[in-house]
Amino acid sequence: MSETVAGAATGPDAPGSSTPRVLLVEDDDGDAFLVEELLAEVGEIPDLTRVSSIAEATGRLGHADCVLLDMNLPDSSGLDGLARLLEIADHPAVVVLTGDLDETRGRAAVAAGAEDYLIKGKVDGRLLTRAVQYAVERRRADRLTRQLHEARAQERENRRLGRGLLPTALLRDPTLTVTTRYQPGERRLLLGGDFYDAIETADGTLHVIIGDVSGHGPDEAAIGVSLRIAWRTLILAGMPAAHVLPILDQVLVTERHDTILFTTVAMVSVAPDRSHIDLYLAGHPPPLLIDGITPRPLPDHALGVPLGVRLGTTWPSIRVPLPADWALLLYTDGLVEARDHDGEVLWTDGLLDLLAHPLHTTGPTWDARPDDLLDALLAAVDRRAPLRGDDLAVALITHTPAEARHRAQWAYDPTPGASIRVRRDLLAFLDDRDIDDDTTDDALLVASELASNAVDHARTPFRVTATLDGRSLHLEVTDGSPAEPRLQVLDVHAPRGRGLQMVDTVATEWTVRHHDTGKTVAAEIAITTD
Repeated sequence: MSETVAGAATGPDAPGSSTPRVLLVEDDDGDAFLVEELLAEVGEIPDLTRVSSIAEATGRLGHADCVLLDMNLPDSSGLDGLARLLEIADHPAVVVLTGDLDETRGRAAVAAGAEDYLIKGKVDGRLLTRAVQYAVERRRADRLTRQLHEARAQERENRRLGRGLLPTALLRDPTLTVTTRYQPGERRLLLGGDFYDAIETADGTLHVIIGDVSGHGPDEAAIGVSLRIAWRTLILAGMPAAHVLPILDQVLVTERHDTILFTTVAMVSVAPDRSHIDLYLAGHPPPLLIDGITPRPLPDHALGVPLGVRLGTTWPSIRVPLPADWALLLYTDGLVEARDHDGEVLWTDGLLDLLAHPLHTTGPTWDARPDDLLDALLAAVDRRAPLRGDDLAVALITHTPAEARHRAQWAYDPTPGASIRVRRDLLAFLDDRDIDDDTTDDALLVASELASNAVDHARTPFRVTATLDGRSLHLEVTDGSPAEPRLQVLDVHAPRGRGLQMVDTVATEWTVRHHDTGKTVAAEIAITTD
């Protein structure tokens, strides 16, 4: 975990930034002269200011790193003056000067909160200088420890609040996945004014909303949470989608603290058969539809005004047909209004360009890891347009038809680490489908060995295909070499040649098919059943 504590790296309190500034609180001219001479003797603390009372000292604490405090002053005596200084927020280090040969009062001062104490007449310049320097460092360390503790406590509270305030999608359809990212515009805030939610109702309709409350800060965050909860309540209560935004408009007008505050919203309702969506836009950028690996924006010709602009407004829907293999990317304008160092804004066209690259690089199996896609997209946005001050919310809805969930394909280059990537990808595929550990172990062994053969012998790019049929897992490794792998006689002392022996042992059967561009080695692994 990386943490930055405010005030820890700059300013007069930073290590080595300057010599300590000392405030001497002493009403006796002789004692004051002695302290000045002792510090001048060493010469490491030239910045010394003298006052004669606690009242004068309290007005100068902001310009001191250490206070040398006499315990008998015109307006205080004993520990009273020390107590008054320590009550002041963010006070500097305090070193007590006492004339008592009995050290009891000095120890009492340290117990009360002073960094150190010195006995007048028993101190030289070097000891006095060192006491001041050490006191300043101890005080600095105490501040940093406290700030670090507060930062960690705030982080723990933020996590607790996040779990309570950020929604959990309510889905039953196993072909649907919701992947989200949320980044408040102000670093110290947990939530900004952006919000999102996703609910599948009893009839199978999937409802998704994303919104952006104008402005920044805790008031806007509270409005965003209120609107999200109101939306969820309306959807769960069975309110028709066409009536939801007008009611949210009334909720916003009722709850907002500023009459000019408004909210943009994009809402989609996906039909139970997943054949089409109804899109509602209230001043919000249209979501992106990903058809396979091709992203495009949804139409915005029915774009309405934001919520809160005026009451009585209606927001018509747009019906958009969906392909068999689709995904929707909903986002707030914090994603597309980021600027580069030249002030250029990303906008939707730039977002499409950035999204197309990871989609085409990964290929049709990108939806097996939607988190990777969002991470790659946000990283690309930060590289191209790093200057962002607005809140950001992203919701990626992926739809994988039931038949597609049982098949996956990956492409690899013939590099030494390819087998590791094959195992990683296949493990994720099998884990996501709750395949038992024994079958998974056998599958990883077979896939790794076949991939190693492709790397070591074919030396061409290759692809791995995994297909589940309920009883078996079918693995295929296709490369660009016509050379057929041959099962060798087992020799336990040979350094190579045992890979196909293991495949032959673990797989129910394995075969080789030749084609114009190379060959495919296929293996079948029985799925363990209870």
